[in-house]
Amino acid sequence: MSPLPELNKESPIAVLAAGRLGSSLAIALSKAGYNVAAVTSRQASHRKWLIGQISNAIVVENVQTAANVASIVLITGPDAHIEEICSEVEWRSHQAVVHCAGVLPLAALDEARVAGAETAGFHPLQTFPTNDSSERLKDVSFATESANPALFYWLRLLATDLGGSAFRIESSQRAAYHASAVMACGLLAGLTGLAAEMWEPLGIDRADALKRMIPLLRATVDALDEKGLPDAITGPFVRGDAETVATHLAATWEKSSEIGKAYSALALASLHIAKEQGGMSGSAFESLKTLLSDENQT
Repeated sequence: MSPLPELNKESPIAVLAAGRLGSSLAIALSKAGYNVAAVTSRQASHRKWLIGQISNAIVVENVQTAANVASIVLITGPDAHIEEICSEVEWRSHQAVVHCAGVLPLAALDEARVAGAETAGFHPLQTFPTNDSSERLKDVSFATESANPALFYWLRLLATDLGGSAFRIESSQRAAYHASAVMACGLLAGLTGLAAEMWEPLGIDRADALKRMIPLLRATVDALDEKGLPDAITGPFVRGDAETVATHLAATWEKSSEIGKAYSALALASLHIAKEQGGMSGSAFESLKTLLSDENQT
């Protein structure tokens, strides 16, 4: 196995399967002074757009063409396609191959590893709503994994240069980490959708209700940032107000059993955090726990 060449900002990078994550990452890399040598996309219109965003990079459809010109290859496609993309390339022993998936183990890159390449994972804890969400990489944490010390160190520096920070993760820890990310992002958005649907009896549709709740959501995120937990939690749970919670349960179950179960399950799972504020007595905690457990099993 040949050692990796010295890794630095001048090392040629290829970004394979550039969708919203890959495009945003490629643009951010270029802005940070890194040598983005090649980017791939299967969509002609997207390749044309990428050419206008990243100077000095070849933008092609073929992943082998892109990998041929790079020392470091980032595979940024959907999780379900990363192993397939990896298998499409004939790797060289002095290359570094990095997937940007949250949940996948490094074993997804085994074809590259067997060919002699070094492998790594580099997942930004962020959501990318557009192809140019490069500014969203600032202040982001990157879950970073590699058995190669030089590659891990380079990725840690890369995270810093992108305005974020890296933390070490092992393949066995990825499922828990990614579940956490989904709970804080996708499921939070879904929960907000359920909250907005509770406005229907008021004659206010979900879209309008969502707009009205945005200031509340922003204030909650600000409180989480400024105060942390448990202080950011407000409402009946920190007070141990079982009567109010009972009325909530009745209203959510009346809306639908799914929303009722969601409310009770989420409240039950997070009740210990609310108790940490100190405003809830032990007896109130037990009463709420029993109330929520009974409703969750209905």
